[in-house]
Order: sequence, then structure tokens, then C-alpha cells
Amino acid sequence: MNLFRLFIISLFCMYSGCASQNTHTPPSLIAPGDLSEDREYKTEYTYAYKLIEPAQKDLLEYRDDLLFCRLIPGQNTISVDIYNLSSDPFYVDWNQIRMIDSEGQSHGVFRRLELLSDGVREQDLSLILPQGLLSDTLTPKNKVYRNMTGWAQKPLFPNSAEALSMKGQTFGLVIPVKQEESVKTYRFTFEVSDVQSYLVDIK
Repeated sequence: MNLFRLFIISLFCMYSGCASQNTHTPPSLIAPGDLSEDREYKTEYTYAYKLIEPAQKDLLEYRDDLLFCRLIPGQNTISVDIYNLSSDPFYVDWNQIRMIDSEGQSHGVFRRLELLSDGVREQDLSLILPQGLLSDTLTPKNKVYRNMTGWAQKPLFPNSAEALSMKGQTFGLVIPVKQEESVKTYRFTFEVSDVQSYLVDIK
């Protein structure tokens, strides 16, 4: 790897804090001794993940000769960063990306900009030039619905007591990458490595 590539990836890690399995941090933890009878609380849940395919890693990233990829599941979306390590451009076809849920069901995805528009039209190919970086977010189509004000999103995973049963469950993301006339399909599998509950003061 040349120095330029190493520099870009180093900046990438610094910017994201080399984000690993935790997707969102509790806003404020309330110790049991701090509970008040005059306040109202609700239980929230936060998930931690690890990558188990194509390689087992706590850091949710993967690299080969073609690309460097980081995938960070959040509450409603999955953040995607793809860096082209090759000397030729390649394309990402958003219409071919699939989210595989914990029950093994396959779902198409919306990218961020499409979801903010009408959420239904065909999504264009994204060109990533050599040493180029693409950053976007994905939302499974089965988690998107229409309400009175427009498009809304459901959480990727339960935010209820059911969340505790998700530990050890797996889900995946399939990303085809086209370079010239060949297509390489990346299959990423994640495991929910931990689920933590915490109290939030809502009154």
C-alpha cells in the first residue's frame, strides 16, 4: 500500500474514532440511587456488534486489494464508507444491495438521499474513482413507511425488552461492486455481541 492510501485510511480512522461495535451511546446513565419518585423514566436499549464474515473483527471494517469498507449499524440506518484502493474506478449499484435480517429474509435498501426525496424511484449507480471515498447511509426498505408528514423509519432492531433476546443474533449486508465487466459481491455478516439497557428521564 502506498503512503497516500495509508494516509487516507489513517485519517478515516481518526475521523471515526476507529468506530467499532457500539452504534449509539446512551445520552445519560441514571444510577439506581439517583431515581426519584417524582420523575418518570423509560428503559432504552443499545446494541453492540461484531463482524463475523468475511473476517472476524470487533472493528466493523474490511479491506482487500479492491476496497476498504466500514459498516456501522445505527439506530435506524447503517453508515457505509467505501474507499477505492485499486487503480481503476468501480461502481456501487444501490438497487442490488440487500439487507439480510436476523430471520434470513432479504430486503432492498434506500440510500440517504433517495429516502429524503420520494423514497421510491430507481437509485443511480455511484462511481468511486481510484483513491476515492463514498460515504452514505442505508435503510432497509421494510423499515420505511409513510405517515401524515412524509417518510418515516422504524428502528433496525427492537427498542423494547425484546432487545435482550437479540444478543447472539446475526444479520447481513450484500454489496455488489462492478469494475469494468466483472462484478464482485461482498457478503458481510454481523453478530449482535451485546445488548445493554439503561434508564432515561422523560419527565
